[in-house]
Amino acid sequence: MGFDPAAEGWRPHEDRAMPRVMEALWRREEEAGWAYGFQTGEAQANGRGVVHGGILATYIDHTIGRVAREAAGDVPVATIQLDLHYLAPARIGGFVESRGQVVRLTRSVIFLRGELVCEGKAVLAASGIWKILGRP
Repeated sequence: MGFDPAAEGWRPHEDRAMPRVMEALWRREEEAGWAYGFQTGEAQANGRGVVHGGILATYIDHTIGRVAREAAGDVPVATIQLDLHYLAPARIGGFVESRGQVVRLTRSVIFLRGELVCEGKAVLAASGIWKILGRP
C-alpha cells in the first residue's frame, strides 16, 4: 500500500492557482507553520520517469510564496527572484512535501528559503525574494 497523507495528519487542500496537473494537494499545520504536499503521478513525469524539474520548481515557488503572503499579512506578493538547487530525483508515486521559512522581512520584500522532500529525502532546496504588492 502507498503513502496515505490523511493518516499522517495531512488534509486535502484546494488551490485554484495551481495547474491542474498538480491537483492532489494537501496541507498540514506544524509547529513552524503550514507544510504543503502533493501526491505525484504519471502526469508529472519527465522522459526519465521521475518528477519533472519544472513541476518541482512550480511547486516550491507557489508554496513558499504562500508563506511569503502569510508573512506579509495576507496581501498579494510576487516572486522577483528564485534560486533552485536540484538535489535528487523525486520518484513518481512519491509524496512531495514543501516547507518554507522567512529569512528576513522588510517593508517591501520578503526573503525566504524552502525545501522539497520526497519520501524523507531532500530533492530541492530554494531561496528567493518576494515583492509585497499591497498592504491593507
